[in-house]
Amino acid sequence: MGETKRATGQPKLTLGTVQLGLPYGIHNREGMPSEERSFGILREAWEGGVVCYDTAAAYGQSEDVLGRFFEGKRPTIVTKIHLNPEPGASGEQIGREMRSCIEQSLSRLRMNSIPVVMLHNTRIMEHFGDQVTAAFQTMLSEGLIGRAGISVATNTEEEYRYLSVYLDHPAYEAIQLPMSVLDHRPVVNGCLGRLAGAGKTVYVRSVFLQGLLYMKEDEVPDHLHEAKSLVRLLQDLSENYSVSIAQMAVSYIRDLEGVDSLVIGAETAEQVKANLELIEGPALPGRLREEIAERFRSVPEYVVTPPVWRK
Repeated sequence: MGETKRATGQPKLTLGTVQLGLPYGIHNREGMPSEERSFGILREAWEGGVVCYDTAAAYGQSEDVLGRFFEGKRPTIVTKIHLNPEPGASGEQIGREMRSCIEQSLSRLRMNSIPVVMLHNTRIMEHFGDQVTAAFQTMLSEGLIGRAGISVATNTEEEYRYLSVYLDHPAYEAIQLPMSVLDHRPVVNGCLGRLAGAGKTVYVRSVFLQGLLYMKEDEVPDHLHEAKSLVRLLQDLSENYSVSIAQMAVSYIRDLEGVDSLVIGAETAEQVKANLELIEGPALPGRLREEIAERFRSVPEYVVTPPVWRK
């Protein structure tokens, strides 16, 4: 696992905004903020130098909130669309659905062109990948979007099997995937290295596993009992190396070769400040990086896949 950063110019921190549209996260203590508080969070980020914001049509009011706050400004917005094609849908039908989704996001975001649009539900690529790709190419040529991308959902072998050819496709310049100190699958399976070699912009989300990494052992829900010993081990490493778990989580992923930006959300303006400090924090000692790589190489898939957690 290399630690040399590529000079992509991509900001190190992308503010995740699902929290501005939905109550989100296993460790969420604040609920969904009011619009006034959401604007406070966005103001703290914008004035702190954050220029990139991650959202999705599926994130409740998030796109609307961003549109109202950033009207007249020029942030880099990364949004995601969710498609529901009928079995046997034609390329023309998929193109119409994608155009409708993108136009709705344009309206909510109050933009003429969205900097980055990603496919949110990757499962449809198994049967409609070529049609989705062709439609994205059309939207790119028309200037409705600046770059197209794919948001990897679960990091499973099955998902990478049907996504592989599209992750390599030149139409997709931006890729988002989940990764954390407990989830090394894109490194182990070679995906991150391939994306780096192809010059893709890689956004990493779930750095804190929806807040699971912040929990104490006795706070971990029973349905994630397998995570209790892992959380305890993280706490031991934190104490042994005098590095906070939050800094460990951020620095470990930030400094992987091929990672361009970390998507980190916030429930309060104070959390934005803390995340900005973390993203500029120190690199981890080499031995700690080695211990993380060794000890968490094969964490049970259920523990590191929030979409399949029982709520």
